[in-house]
Amino acid sequence: MAQRATRKNLAWGVACIALAILSYEILNHVGRGTLIDLSTDFDRAMPLVPVFVVPYLSFIPLVFVVLPVLALRSSLVFRAYCLALFIAQMIMNVLYLLVPATVVRPTLESTDAFSVLLRDLVWKLDEPLNTFPSNHVTFSVIAILALASLKLGKWWVLPLQVWLGLVCISTLLVYQHVVLDLISGVAIGMAVFWGTWRAMSQAKAKM
Repeated sequence: MAQRATRKNLAWGVACIALAILSYEILNHVGRGTLIDLSTDFDRAMPLVPVFVVPYLSFIPLVFVVLPVLALRSSLVFRAYCLALFIAQMIMNVLYLLVPATVVRPTLESTDAFSVLLRDLVWKLDEPLNTFPSNHVTFSVIAILALASLKLGKWWVLPLQVWLGLVCISTLLVYQHVVLDLISGVAIGMAVFWGTWRAMSQAKAKM
């Protein structure tokens, strides 16, 4: 059985995630000069589905559901996951500054609970800045890959992975991101996690 994460591992991992989130929040409230619209015809034809605000908002809680699962099963995967989140966020921060993208949101006049939650909470608190790549997608992909690397029974890991997939899709359906944001998020998430995982695995093998 793989070794569980130690208290030192836990403290280090939480610090990595906290720094990543803090850096994003700082950039999320820094104004931009000229914003770029990266939307395509496909994006503009995308339906607005307010109910998907639920998986969208579940993103942060999911990060902290995945954490104890990884920590209890494998110290190596836990550390790779946390470091990958930090590295990926630093890469995204640079891209947010180099490519100041935005999302053009449609008018939402419905008064159902999901529409109110999306319009009056998500859209008001989360300005359409720092959209390329999608933070939600990048972190979700890293979590999906980290869970897959544990090689646990699919009967309880798979639902988590499917829900994380819904988080990725939700970014488009609530007009928080466009397709290019999703694609770049998937690419960064995959590259950073596998790179981090491979480097840590090789370092452990040499010990």
